[in-house]
Amino acid sequence: MEELESRRNTGPKILVVDDDPQVAKVIRKALESAGYQVLEAAHGKAAVELMAQKPDLVLQDLVLPDITGYDLVAKLRFRTQEKPIPFLALSGYMAMPEEPWDTGHGFDALVVKPVSPSELVKTVKTWLEKGHSGKP
Repeated sequence: MEELESRRNTGPKILVVDDDPQVAKVIRKALESAGYQVLEAAHGKAAVELMAQKPDLVLQDLVLPDITGYDLVAKLRFRTQEKPIPFLALSGYMAMPEEPWDTGHGFDALVVKPVSPSELVKTVKTWLEKGHSGKP
């Protein structure tokens, strides 16, 4: 059933990179229920391979088993040169920042986990409408 649902989704493609299967499942269900196509990667190597499918936005955990989140975002951004896309960092280790998050690490914004499904969908929609900020 889930496979059929994802085939019906024709909205923008979102690459979700998170090694926690429970977190990835919650994110996938929230995004698919909003009509997005979801590509999932549990580690950096799979994320690099999935970039060939040209996602419209990347949601990426900062802590991965095979690569740092900052090293991975640099590799993934390199593969989007013809069409810059938003990269949103996912982290459960940071408190909600009072000031705007430092985006100098290659991400456009920070999404603090846990995030409610409705807030996640709202954030993704906002960034898809806004597009890439132009920051590295």
